[in-house]
Amino acid sequence: MARLQELTPDDFDEATRKLGEKIAVNRGGSIQGPWAHMLRSPELAARAASYSDHLRDDLAIPRKLSLLGIIMTARHWNAGYVWNAQSPQAKAAGISDAVIESIRTKKKPAFTDAAEEAVYNLFSELYGKQGMSDAIYAAAEKALGATGVIEILNAAGFYSTIASIVVTTGVSPRPRQSDPFA
Repeated sequence: MARLQELTPDDFDEATRKLGEKIAVNRGGSIQGPWAHMLRSPELAARAASYSDHLRDDLAIPRKLSLLGIIMTARHWNAGYVWNAQSPQAKAAGISDAVIESIRTKKKPAFTDAAEEAVYNLFSELYGKQGMSDAIYAAAEKALGATGVIEILNAAGFYSTIASIVVTTGVSPRPRQSDPFA
């Protein structure tokens, strides 16, 4: 149930409409969901879009690992919109259907990739215990490097922000898609 009406291009002044068009280029060609809400604060939306673009395109860690952290974040927050947007990208980046489905159904996946398992364990412990053991951190740092750990935490943190907007405002899972967690 939507708690906050998504803004449309007709609701924006000319500068905000142009900003929305610029943001939409890398987000499916239209502004919807959390971005339609973030444009209520154009400066914030512009900075968030720049940060999002950096997290998508300029990290040192492999894209599939950041997407694994992102879908774990979507699942943690039960943010169907984020899941439906990011899980196909995770698959395209090389995360197996079995791993994606296990995360969706809150089951521990069987991993063949040690780096994927380290990312999974990092976020399982972070979200499950709101803390981090030395052993789990050491495995993540071994797999990702210190910079990689910081990068993946930033990616997940950004998507926690997006998930918070989705969950709080009642953004639907995406047009013509069902709630993956129902």
